[in-house]
Amino acid sequence: MQEAVATPWFRASFREWFLTTDHKKIGILYGLTSLLFFVVAGLMGMVIRLELTQPGLQYVSPDLYNYLLTGHGAVLLLWWAIAFWAAFTNFLVPILIGARDVAFPRLNQLSYWFFFTASVLVLITLIPGQHIKMMWTGYPPFSVHPNAGPTALYVLIVILIAGSTLGTGVNFITTVLKMRAPGMTLGSMNLVVHGLMASIVVQLLGVPSFVGAVVMLFLDRYLGTGFFDPAKGGDPVLYQHLFWFYSHPAVYVMILPGFGVFSEVLSTMSRKPIFGQKSMLYALWSIAGLGFFIWAHHMFSSGMPYWLRVFMSFTTVLIAVPTGIKIFNWVATLHKGAIHFNTPMLFTLGGIFMFLIGGLTGIPLALPAFNIHVHDSQFVVGHFHYVLGMAMTFAAFSGVYYWYPKVTGRMFPETLGKISFWMMMIGSNVLYFTQMVVGLMGMPRRYVDYPPIEAWINLNVIETVGAFILAAGILVTLIAWARGLKGPRAGRDPWGSPSLEWETASPPPPQNFDTFPVAVPADWTPYRFDGRTISGR
Repeated sequence: MQEAVATPWFRASFREWFLTTDHKKIGILYGLTSLLFFVVAGLMGMVIRLELTQPGLQYVSPDLYNYLLTGHGAVLLLWWAIAFWAAFTNFLVPILIGARDVAFPRLNQLSYWFFFTASVLVLITLIPGQHIKMMWTGYPPFSVHPNAGPTALYVLIVILIAGSTLGTGVNFITTVLKMRAPGMTLGSMNLVVHGLMASIVVQLLGVPSFVGAVVMLFLDRYLGTGFFDPAKGGDPVLYQHLFWFYSHPAVYVMILPGFGVFSEVLSTMSRKPIFGQKSMLYALWSIAGLGFFIWAHHMFSSGMPYWLRVFMSFTTVLIAVPTGIKIFNWVATLHKGAIHFNTPMLFTLGGIFMFLIGGLTGIPLALPAFNIHVHDSQFVVGHFHYVLGMAMTFAAFSGVYYWYPKVTGRMFPETLGKISFWMMMIGSNVLYFTQMVVGLMGMPRRYVDYPPIEAWINLNVIETVGAFILAAGILVTLIAWARGLKGPRAGRDPWGSPSLEWETASPPPPQNFDTFPVAVPADWTPYRFDGRTISGR
């Protein structure tokens, strides 16, 4: 009997999209919105890269350059590196745990529209005269100066994003705790669910600090309070503590779901259970917890008590231990596996490599003596683009390619996916490794211009070449996803995975599964393959 195929989400009417409470459609809305801003922020980054190819002012004014830096950083972090995982959370988590829907569908809908409203306000900042130019960190005293741009708009955007984040967090924690399939324990859930839930817990604990910081910033700017003004008894370093108490754990919000994606893809494409699944869980959640004890390593050059500097240095190195456990387990999972080097697998291996390079360059940054010397250099920019920019992006692309058949019911063009991977891998390493080298040579970050030093100029030209290769690779992936909508039918389970999402139709029906409750045996695991084979590729 031919398998029934649900109506694809991309054929829904505008009214269905606008009024939907279906977690799958809301996940698609998050994904499309996030992708749009990923492209916008990427274009900002390309303009920055073009400007820095040669010394002198070529294309933009210093004010516009400040806006581009602010927009590039804030949009990539909030609208891509964090928000794109909301698409995975919404679409996949209820299906992965065997639930019919989320716990609070209306709250889920409201959370997206908060996010969408903030997105529209960000587009307003593109209008000349409305540029926010205080960098994505928003440090006072510059952020309370009129030349910083409309601080009130910045604060409103942050509050809307925070409302969306908190609503989503409460919703999905409740869903996972109360709506799992009968027989499914917390320990037997997919690692990607744990990664997504850990990132949500981090946001619930950290977002209030960030919101408090920007509200005090608003009060200083418009009502004349003195939270961050030394002349009125305030301290600008207080803002940095409040900001980084959220924003460094947010690094793990961006990458913990990616760790889950790596685990799913490695296991499936190696035809082996995850090595040390329990230790992977402990490592993942310990990373989420330790992330709240290392925020001040961003502030070694700002000044702090000696004991705090030592403590933050120690905890920053300590968090490498659970990260090392995860990488060891991934390598052990590959050992003697029947490895399939298809597009999702290539992006997973590439993402692990990018994170490893970023992590290894992060260890010396944990040492205050080294950190203070390179803090304001291009070295730091290269480091966090390895970790946040490319490791997260490779993880997200791997996840999209892996679950593309489930989301669309179609198979993507494999050749385009592999071409995209190699272009992105080459381009990103040429760009960001060279950036770290020129940083060690003394080139500062955040400047629109630099001295005409021949070595710096040559390396910046190489960086720009790498940036164009990277951008072309991303474009190939977007083309592959678009062409895949008319690709061959995928079937229910093209990867031969025992995980619950592959037990339903592709794309899933409105109620997710044909029968409820979906029950699993007491010894069930999403990583026991029992002779299943890959049919999709």
